[in-house]
Amino acid sequence: MLNPGTYLQERYEILERIGSGGMSVVYKAQCHTLNRLVAIKVLKEEFAFDENFVSKFKMEAQAAARLSHPNIVNVYDVVDEDVLHYIVMELIEGITLKNYIEKKGHLESKEAIGVALQVAKGIAAAHEEHIIHRDIKPQNMIISRDGKVKVADFGIARAVSTQTMNATAVGSVHYISPEQARGGYCDERSDIYSFGITLYEMVTGRVPFEGDNTITVALAHLEEPITRPGEYAPEILPALEQIILKCTQKRPDRRYSSITEVIADLQKTLLNPDYDIYAREDQEDELSKTRAISREELNSIQESRKPAKEGNGTDKNEEEGTGKAVQRTAVHAKRKGASRQGPDPGTRM
Repeated sequence: MLNPGTYLQERYEILERIGSGGMSVVYKAQCHTLNRLVAIKVLKEEFAFDENFVSKFKMEAQAAARLSHPNIVNVYDVVDEDVLHYIVMELIEGITLKNYIEKKGHLESKEAIGVALQVAKGIAAAHEEHIIHRDIKPQNMIISRDGKVKVADFGIARAVSTQTMNATAVGSVHYISPEQARGGYCDERSDIYSFGITLYEMVTGRVPFEGDNTITVALAHLEEPITRPGEYAPEILPALEQIILKCTQKRPDRRYSSITEVIADLQKTLLNPDYDIYAREDQEDELSKTRAISREELNSIQESRKPAKEGNGTDKNEEEGTGKAVQRTAVHAKRKGASRQGPDPGTRM
């Protein structure tokens, strides 16, 4: 616990504690070197003495520090100072998406899409750098006072992946993908699943799976079908419901293959409330089918390839070509006949 007035590295003055999570405590601080406010996330004591954990934590935090995007909370520094291990980050004055949902009850479709697009763009920027968040949830999304949404803790979740099923992950288990729940391989599609669950909560005001403990909830992600969000929010746009259900498929190969595809469908849904995300797929499937061509269609194709006729039905080009050929033949015959007759008697040799 750091008290107000404490200095770190002789430049960061702790002002107040502003939050706490399973693995860290967050403080508001003043950077006197650059004269700006920052947020400092300090590892809790139970993690601070685990060298392997601290090493992973630093490596992932440093990777996240390379990210620069309007929808990602910037990481400024990763510091070891005696027994303290902390990250210096951009301070966002606002509230978490989780708190915003709780205050409003749920979000209307268009507002949910607006928030989701900002979150998805931040995720896309990280995925381009091959950084998977692994802990996408409303608690890690901050809405600033000007309405900008930023995603926090990119890359940090990998360091705590071994802790995801213990008491420190109570908040996360409601959003983890089935492959994370079983301890399997995670990739970008795991973030897409968690993004879908977050979007589900935005429009319904609830998470799809509840339980008495983390194991029960994790098993639900693995085994139980998800209730359509329209059951709880009848006014949801049909395309938005389709997007949520595709994001939250149990099998990764049935989800969107990339977050950029999700962004494209969200944008189309915002522009066209009647948009159907599967319409184009159905059209492409129809065009790709092999079928027998009918005699009428074959005759039609053959007729369309015949040259146009003029006058008595003879092709004009054909007439012109024939005439030129006759002229060439006549000239050639005349020259040949002249050569056979020999030189003109009036011509001197």
